[in-house]
Amino acid sequence: MVMNREKEIDRTIGIIGGGIMGSGIARYFLTKDFRVTVLEADKPLAQKVQRKVSEAFLGEVEKGKLEKEKVTRWLDNFLVEANVELLKEATIVIEAGPEDLSLKKHLLKKVEKVLTSGAIITSNTSALPISALAAALSQPNRFLGTHFFNPAHVMPLVEVIPGIDTDPVVLNKILKFLSSVGKKPIRTRECPGFLVNRILGAYMNEVMWLLDGVAGINDVETAAQQLGFPMGPVTVGDMVGWDIIHASNKTLFMYYGQRFALPPLLTKLDSQKRHGIKTGKGLLDHSVRPSRPTEDFAPISKNLDEKSIEGVKTRIKAAIIAESLRCLDEGVVSAGDLDNAMVMGAGLAAGPIVWADQIGLDQVLSQLEDLSMRFGSRFWPSPILRIYVLAGHIGPSAGRGLIGRY
Repeated sequence: MVMNREKEIDRTIGIIGGGIMGSGIARYFLTKDFRVTVLEADKPLAQKVQRKVSEAFLGEVEKGKLEKEKVTRWLDNFLVEANVELLKEATIVIEAGPEDLSLKKHLLKKVEKVLTSGAIITSNTSALPISALAAALSQPNRFLGTHFFNPAHVMPLVEVIPGIDTDPVVLNKILKFLSSVGKKPIRTRECPGFLVNRILGAYMNEVMWLLDGVAGINDVETAAQQLGFPMGPVTVGDMVGWDIIHASNKTLFMYYGQRFALPPLLTKLDSQKRHGIKTGKGLLDHSVRPSRPTEDFAPISKNLDEKSIEGVKTRIKAAIIAESLRCLDEGVVSAGDLDNAMVMGAGLAAGPIVWADQIGLDQVLSQLEDLSMRFGSRFWPSPILRIYVLAGHIGPSAGRGLIGRY
């Protein structure tokens, strides 16, 4: 079935789920003067979401960062209900429920029944296959992934992922729409984890392996910040929630196999509900201010010398580069888009492809071969790396590399 090509996205947005991501997406579109309706599971949850978003806006008014008149107008355009019928006027609906394939399919099927035939449906899933979700719909051609980044009202990046059945008209319309409202969409080929979360999944797994005897919490925080991350991985994990990271990496393991094997520490954090800020404790203790590292799951510090910290940085950087090169090899995105996505989505000053070129691709190949012998398949070099090295395209020293000519 071909989409109605005359139907345009108007000023009405529907969102399924008002959690951290759903409420953040709602806040963003409200500030762009859209009418936003959020569907929640029941009335108490709906009231909680309405109150959370209202308090966030009013808090900004009290700080003098927002004008009260604007906030009043935005909140007049905001509705949170448990009644699916209220989404029927939406021309775009964004699903932002929990990362559960069966639940998401149930919600999508339920919502599709009330929408007009020209409405576009998207999912904010961070790792689940888009085509698998689309299979729940009677019109899978109008469905695709729009993966926003947390906090969604601040972060510009949106990964846009067409599924097997997505109509190209729908894809182009969403790319144009997101650009028009100030977001930075990057088209990503469908694969589990897409791009940024797939690379960050490899990064967080490597941090968990390092914490299992090699480094302490403060050591990995220091190493990551020296690599250019705005926050250390432990701080990020406690903010996002180790349950979310565990669920995402479990999906990656299911599809990619042993190189995404779940480190025991990550599984332990999830099984003992040490999820971070939301539970009061993860690898940090949030019952005190400022939050401080715990020491019952991993050491606070191994008192590593400078050489040992460099070793930690090498493993973290290599894990990121190895998975980035696999994404490039598979055609998930171009080299430039990959680096742009990691800069916007992870806060890096430069992306992993620039890293690899600057190190020298011949040196990267040697390093990954060594690490794969020591630690296994997660470091195994992808074919594109070997091909570029054999071709002499090894980076700035050769005048050409993965990025192009220098």
